[in-house]
Amino acid sequence: MFAFALPTTSPASLAASFISSSTPSLPGATTTRRAVFRDALKRYKRLSPGEQAAAVPAVLSAAEEYLPYLHTLDAYITSQDVTTTGSEFETEWRAVLSRRTGPAEAPRVKRRGLDYEVCFATATLAYAHVLRARTLLAIALQSPHSDSSSSTSTTASSSNTKDTNTSTAESTINQATQHITTAASIFTYLHTRTTTSPRPTPSPPADTTPAVYTALASLCLASATLLAVLKQDPYPSLVALTHDKNSTEWMYKAPTVPSGVKALLLARLCIYASEMASKAAAGVTAGAGAGAAQSTPREELRVYCDDLARTAKAKACRFLAVDAEAQGKGRLGEAIGWVVAGKEILGLTVESEGKGKVGRGLEKLKKAREKRKIEKGAAAAAEGVLAADAGRMEEAMVLGELEKKWRRVNDSVNFETIMPSSVLLPRLPTGRPMFPERTAWTPPKLSSAELAQLQDQTASGSIADTDWLRADDSADDDDNVSTAAGSVSGGFPRGASTGYY
Repeated sequence: MFAFALPTTSPASLAASFISSSTPSLPGATTTRRAVFRDALKRYKRLSPGEQAAAVPAVLSAAEEYLPYLHTLDAYITSQDVTTTGSEFETEWRAVLSRRTGPAEAPRVKRRGLDYEVCFATATLAYAHVLRARTLLAIALQSPHSDSSSSTSTTASSSNTKDTNTSTAESTINQATQHITTAASIFTYLHTRTTTSPRPTPSPPADTTPAVYTALASLCLASATLLAVLKQDPYPSLVALTHDKNSTEWMYKAPTVPSGVKALLLARLCIYASEMASKAAAGVTAGAGAGAAQSTPREELRVYCDDLARTAKAKACRFLAVDAEAQGKGRLGEAIGWVVAGKEILGLTVESEGKGKVGRGLEKLKKAREKRKIEKGAAAAAEGVLAADAGRMEEAMVLGELEKKWRRVNDSVNFETIMPSSVLLPRLPTGRPMFPERTAWTPPKLSSAELAQLQDQTASGSIADTDWLRADDSADDDDNVSTAAGSVSGGFPRGASTGYY
């Protein structure tokens, strides 16, 4: 799942632009909640990357308090219970998904009307849900396992502890899935809103275009589907353990590898995730405009979607390879062929026959370079760095271990012909959806009791009370917040030594 950057916004007073006949205090109360939300975003930005994960729940809470007021105000404008005072509302947000003209900061976008405020604020809630899902996933991957090195612990108690930790990790993954599917439904709602409501000129930034909203919804569905697959996939953890000299996990029985119907189901889920990620990459490309930089999505987002599509498809090939190897009966050559196909999808070098000395030498250099990149990725994962390649290098590590193991057996025992990928790839199954694609989020509104409180209050002095919010101090969110060394813009959290998967 992509690591979104949360935007910041300038101060703005809705009480100065809107008045309500039925709920006089609604514009002022909305302005107050917006100030709290803005402050939470600014506090989040000032934190170091390592501290930001712990601050995401505060941003979620502030957004969930502000959005009911904002969407109620927006609905009242439609029903004409809220009218303008003559001073048109104007807001400024940082377009975090737009192409950046400078080395670090996202461009500022100032637009008039409440529509952009609704789109940016609601999308920020979705970004925060994705970031919370990333944090929960990292917690699950780093969950402690039973300490088998303790001399006083028995085998039974160690097994029970491991089962408990496994259950906790699965529960955490389920929470992450709920956050990511909520983000997908929010992006679906925003796509519907932006396609049905008129968009004023000038052209909207890439962050608020229907094509980008569709792409982000598809990307979230792809990530959620892979989370479901991840719970049933033991290979990444098994390969990680082979590269961890301090691990004692090998003392326990290895998890049962998926085969048969289960392997086919997981492969179909991976194919669906790959299709959704490819759809997201196409949507980001379609959202690229020929105008200003703020109308063009960031290239990093498209690259991440493409990497996720490749990784998911390579996972599908791996599950089919595992199933073929488990069936036996002369199917080891097919299993190796599926592994080779997966590596080709990832863009990795595979072994070839019939090459001269120069060709073999170049191939060895390429394979050595790829191995160094994989090992570097594993070392980065041990330091808790988030991967920007959507798990591509981790999947390459798994495929490489399987290929090495099976080729050794085939070259010494089976001597089966390896099936070419050109024959196997057309046999990939169709994708199977796990979550509904068109589930739209329902905007929260104020309850009748909350509206009654706003009706009882008077609007006198509301503009004066919030006049300080209109001061343009947005420059203070340009603090030179340096990115921690090694931090990256997106990817799946990995755990090299104690990963659950």
